[in-house]
Amino acid sequence: MDKKTVKKINRRQVVVFVVLISAMIVMTFSSLIYVGKWADEAWEITDKSYEQFERHYILISDSDEDTFWEKVYEEARNYGEAEGVYLEWGGRELTMDYLKEELMKIAIASNVDGIILEGDGSEGVRELIDEAVDHGIPVVAVMTDSYDSKRQSFVGIGNHDLGREYGRQIIRIANKNTEDALILMDTSVEDSGQNLIYNGIKDTLDNEGNHLNLELKTLAFNEDSPFGEEEAIRKLFLNKDELPEIIVCLNEKNTISAYQAAIDYNLVGKVKILGYSDADIVLSAINRNVIEATIVVDAKQIGSSCMKALDEYIETGHVNDFFTMDVNVITSNNVEGYLKNAAEQDEE
Repeated sequence: MDKKTVKKINRRQVVVFVVLISAMIVMTFSSLIYVGKWADEAWEITDKSYEQFERHYILISDSDEDTFWEKVYEEARNYGEAEGVYLEWGGRELTMDYLKEELMKIAIASNVDGIILEGDGSEGVRELIDEAVDHGIPVVAVMTDSYDSKRQSFVGIGNHDLGREYGRQIIRIANKNTEDALILMDTSVEDSGQNLIYNGIKDTLDNEGNHLNLELKTLAFNEDSPFGEEEAIRKLFLNKDELPEIIVCLNEKNTISAYQAAIDYNLVGKVKILGYSDADIVLSAINRNVIEATIVVDAKQIGSSCMKALDEYIETGHVNDFFTMDVNVITSNNVEGYLKNAAEQDEE
């Protein structure tokens, strides 16, 4: 190859190299401009959406999957946003499952401005409530009270009155030939609330249902696994000879488990279920006459009342000791009206 040819090749290589470098510079420069513009826009969006909250509250419940608590949280969060209060649902976004006591300790260490707590009768929870209050953090117990603690207020329902409502529904669906009604109890709940419900049912049957001859029974589940109660209910339905004629469920989980077991084992109509929830699956079961009735507490009323109680105490130093919430009974006679009213409220 002669020298002229070699020079031409070298020049071509140089030209190609220069063109490639130039193209890379242009692309890099353009990318930097794009990224910078995107970052400016992202910062502008973040800056616009950023809100300054005056207070930080935390909701701590036994379950973060229950439909009822979903509604409580949503209503409380919406109320808080309008009042400059940020509400966190303790443990919900965490990868690990924390006990209620652990979440209380985290809330105290974080020095939140207020705690909404699904209480219970355990000594550990009572001590943590007192510790929070001693640190200047007000606590509102919700749905289940923590008696003999320093909590500022309780928002919920009277368990004895709730039992009386269950008792009235038992009287409505029972007859002289009904032999027994079984109440499903939860041994993981350390409080006297279930006992008060039982006493309310018993008192109502004694006073208003003395024409009946049924025996009131209880079944307490020992929840050894995440599916402990569900498995126990399915075993109950498998033993058809000893299956009670009426089953009373005191929470959403047991209500749904009893409904599914009645479907799976073809026992619809042979066992009458009284539930506790307004989850879609429960309302559908009432429409299909698989569940006789369900008792519902106004979750939205609960959510806003908890926030108001904390706000009132922080602002004035005083708050009512007890806020009683509304209770509704849903049957096949009024389920459509209930759904219609709920839909209208959601639209508002």
